Amino acid sequence: MNGIRTLIIDDDVAVAGIHHGFLLARGGFDVVGMAHTGQQGLDLAAESRPELVLLDIHLPDMSGLDVLQGLRNGPNKALDVLIITASRELETVRSAMAGGVLHYLVKPFTSQALNERLDAYLGLRQELASESAAGPLNQERIDRLVAPSRRPAPHDAGEASALRLPKGLSRPTLDAVVEALKATRDDVSAAGMAALLGLSRVSARRYLEYLVVHGLARLTPRYGAAGRPENRYQWKH
Repeated sequence: MNGIRTLIIDDDVAVAGIHHGFLLARGGFDVVGMAHTGQQGLDLAAESRPELVLLDIHLPDMSGLDVLQGLRNGPNKALDVLIITASRELETVRSAMAGGVLHYLVKPFTSQALNERLDAYLGLRQELASESAAGPLNQERIDRLVAPSRRPAPHDAGEASALRLPKGLSRPTLDAVVEALKATRDDVSAAGMAALLGLSRVSARRYLEYLVVHGLARLTPRYGAAGRPENRYQWKH
């Protein structure tokens, strides 16, 4: 596995599954476990040694803040934590900040909001990797690393070419899918895109879902006569 080892701790099985699917579609992350209680999360963290934890605050057996403290006292103290929760209390946010979380994302949120924070996290990781070989840090470099805002510029129609591509996707094909979506007045299915560009349906769907994850395309289920929905994709104008 080459991605960032990631553990998801959320009491809602469906929500944890959504996070898992998002990370897989986005690329760059390997989900090493999903826990639905705080103790299960701590046990999995000790066993799987993740680099990143997506952590909910409301858990059935303990607060996510207790889990955060347990993670900080565990064998892998340097792991990174991203809070994803419905909790909005100031004291909770302050305690999470004191526990060294990188981001605090309030539910409900858009896929683009989560993606921006993951982009910022990947950017930070790249900076740390490059700085590790550059010797002792001066004040300017330290200030850059600990800057409070690491949000990348928002993705829009002109920025598709700047997106990082996960393994298995190519830039020329992505550009072709983008141009085809822009040129299509109506929405299009993965099968339709595959026919347009000479791709397999599975490959076309991967590119289309990648654009949806990054907020550049819109996905709409359309129900046919058989009752089973077909996903349709459209460029966000």
